[in-house]
Amino acid sequence: MTSQEALIHQYALRRLAEVFHVSVESLLLDMKFGKELKARPVSCFTENEFDVIDNDIRDVADKAVLKEMAHGLLEIRTVEDYCKHMLRCNAVKPVDVARLLQLPKNE
Repeated sequence: MTSQEALIHQYALRRLAEVFHVSVESLLLDMKFGKELKARPVSCFTENEFDVIDNDIRDVADKAVLKEMAHGLLEIRTVEDYCKHMLRCNAVKPVDVARLLQLPKNE
């Protein structure tokens, strides 16, 4: 893993920890959304944690990835899937991934 990939992975974990209100250290790559990582009940007026993560996933995806998702070829179910998605999307939309994960700016 390159240093840039390690940075994206670290910040993706940080993002998940922030959204689910857990410590980064408590996250394991095989944790599943809906099982180990639970969301508050859905409300008509506010987003829950799953809504936020779904928006993250779609915000950084390009048309090809969105098409895969629409056809059920890509499912993001675990912490590891989310991190890999961010790494994959960084190859095509690095500005969007950097903005979403709040990566430090290169100096």
